[in-house]
Amino acid sequence: MHSTFEELLAPLAEFMEEQGTKIDEQSDSRKLFFKDFTRKLIYHFVMKIPSLQQLVTELKTSETCEVLGLLPTPYSTLREGFTRFSSKFFQQLYLHVVSNCNWLRIRALDEIGMFQVLDGSIFPTISSMTWAKYKKTKNAIRLHMSFSLNQMIPTEFIGLQANTPERDFLKSILKAGVTYIADRGYFSFELGAAICKAKAFFIMRIKKNLLINYCVDREITGFEGRNIPTCFENLKDQIIRFTSDNEQRFYRLVSFQVWDSEFKICTNRFELTTMQIIILYAYRWQVELLFKFIKRTLNGIHLLNHSPNGVNIQFYLLMLVAVLQLRFKQSVIIKANDQHYQNEKEYWENCTNIEQIPTNSGAKPDVWIQSLTKPLQYFWKIGCHWIRKLQNLIAKPFDYQVISSLAEP
Repeated sequence: MHSTFEELLAPLAEFMEEQGTKIDEQSDSRKLFFKDFTRKLIYHFVMKIPSLQQLVTELKTSETCEVLGLLPTPYSTLREGFTRFSSKFFQQLYLHVVSNCNWLRIRALDEIGMFQVLDGSIFPTISSMTWAKYKKTKNAIRLHMSFSLNQMIPTEFIGLQANTPERDFLKSILKAGVTYIADRGYFSFELGAAICKAKAFFIMRIKKNLLINYCVDREITGFEGRNIPTCFENLKDQIIRFTSDNEQRFYRLVSFQVWDSEFKICTNRFELTTMQIIILYAYRWQVELLFKFIKRTLNGIHLLNHSPNGVNIQFYLLMLVAVLQLRFKQSVIIKANDQHYQNEKEYWENCTNIEQIPTNSGAKPDVWIQSLTKPLQYFWKIGCHWIRKLQNLIAKPFDYQVISSLAEP
């Protein structure tokens, strides 16, 4: 019977078998092989080992590493892996896993389209990383990410100099039929036109000082049978045209105020209800939670290598660990097939519209968002307590006892 660690890595097996030796030959690697390097770095992030030096110590002295066949490796050899192997190989590995795993999907979102959340996050760097120059006295990398709401997984990302425009990343990944959700930094008239011409869609918050030369009120929809949350004031749904937009396109503007903050959400999805627009924008927060998970839980803020290639290898491995853990959690829940799983499965099968998700109607916006995302936690949240259990069971045989333990809510 194989170990829990091997079960976690199961989605990599086909790629490693077909491509591992080829990658080693192309990389002229004779001491450290692609499969071995990848396994050790995944172990590093899963076990939350603070540094590459401490990973070397772990490989030398840990009984767990011995059981898992992770043999001792010199620091210089591990460090060389970040320059020996091209980051494109780790991109190919990541895309293989994303494409070939049977991810759980949120049917209520599938019913109204494909949704990608766009965002970027800053990772500070050391002063010697001059290629990552950000400000006069500060260097940093920006991780640009596209996150699938339908599956709750990152689909495309790249680590670049922090000054790299966010809109350029979005333009480079535009696909027809997809709705892109983003915050204020992304919207521009040029980008709006590019998205429309690509036959794609967007839901984006805009700056409140943009001038409008045409405005027609629409009926506020989607709240039938329930009260509009009291934290939303001055809720409006309008057809508008921007004064400075050279193409004078018609857009839709959903605006409201939450305490001292004013929200103006622009979209070219005219058929969705007002409530759907608000909920979809609120789900943008899921990508912020992923960045927090990458930085804090997986210790991704600590860079293992300072070259552009090495940094992107680390980002691909971090995302790979995140999706492997998600796939693993969902698979053990399904294998356990207990009553809690049956109840959650039935809930999502019957929930065919995001408006059906029960939400708090009180005056606190954070409570409203928490109630909106609470149904996601059973299948899609990777908590620190679950990760601790995985760490403690990582070298155990993958049997029913492990499955039932990791499937517990």
